[in-house]
Amino acid sequence: MPSNARLSVNLRLEDVVALTFFLLTFALRLFIRGFARDEFSPSDVLVIIPAVTLLLAKEIVHYFWMSGREASSAPAASLRSFVRPYWVILRDWFPFFVILLMYYSLWGDATHLLVTRDRDAALIAWDQRLFGFQASVAMQRFVSPMLTAWMEFAYTFHILNIPIVACFLYLRRRRERFREMMAGILVITFLGLLGYLLVPAVGPLYTLRDQFTVPLSVPLEMVNRQIEFMDFARIKRDVFPSLHAGISFVVWLYAWRNSRRLFAILAPFVLSLFVSTVYLRYHYLVDVVAGLLLAPLSFLLANWLFQRWGVIHLSLTLPGVLSGFAQRLGLSAARPAAGEKIEERF
Repeated sequence: MPSNARLSVNLRLEDVVALTFFLLTFALRLFIRGFARDEFSPSDVLVIIPAVTLLLAKEIVHYFWMSGREASSAPAASLRSFVRPYWVILRDWFPFFVILLMYYSLWGDATHLLVTRDRDAALIAWDQRLFGFQASVAMQRFVSPMLTAWMEFAYTFHILNIPIVACFLYLRRRRERFREMMAGILVITFLGLLGYLLVPAVGPLYTLRDQFTVPLSVPLEMVNRQIEFMDFARIKRDVFPSLHAGISFVVWLYAWRNSRRLFAILAPFVLSLFVSTVYLRYHYLVDVVAGLLLAPLSFLLANWLFQRWGVIHLSLTLPGVLSGFAQRLGLSAARPAAGEKIEERF
């Protein structure tokens, strides 16, 4: 029988944040409500694929360009050198899929895991107390078909803003800057989804519909299709805080940190996006304020965590039955000595 061995795994901060969220929601389902079959519809999971495809194409061109200039003596080494760039790209961009899985894990009635009643009345009261009016109702005086079309575009720009900045960082900045952004988005997503669990609400589009006297009509059928898609892709209760505002602000902060020119180019789209969340009646004003306050806090927290625990080393003792299998796969390793650089394996 093989002796006990140690499994050495290096987890990224992004992995730990996502794993913590899934373990938390798993515990809530297990101990509060039990397991239930909720509908799952990852409608916009393909958003990031064009960006990843471009990067893979870049690596293919690079590989064949360099292969004509450098001869490889070992076929196995050549195969590893060919596969590695694609694995690295998929590994780096995988947090985008994790974020979507985190969001859609609350599909159906899952946002009622902790609080079983919608809190729209409380959010309406907060808006009234803090601002003295309901912003989405007050903005009716500015409604026009062309402005609504622009606001719909700005609201949808949320799913373009992220890959634009991510691609820029991946291609033009150090890899650590890209990973910092991934960690920042995961942290604010984690905190925002906790907000959905603690303050479930459906938004003014439904609760204040009797006060809306001006319809949000648009001049183009394509925009109407876009509205239908966005309504279908959303989970039922994703109001407080506004992650549309919060995540876009975090991404904008990473653009500011890495390129003031990119920050300025994105400014009209991101600022319009903030307004669109209320104009389109998806959010109360307090939701947007909460998202905008959460963004810099998540930005600072994620950067602080990344500097200290960007890669977390775990060393687990395996029983004898599994030791031989792990050694054959090359997964077993001793813990590095103090001061030794840890190389990521997964």
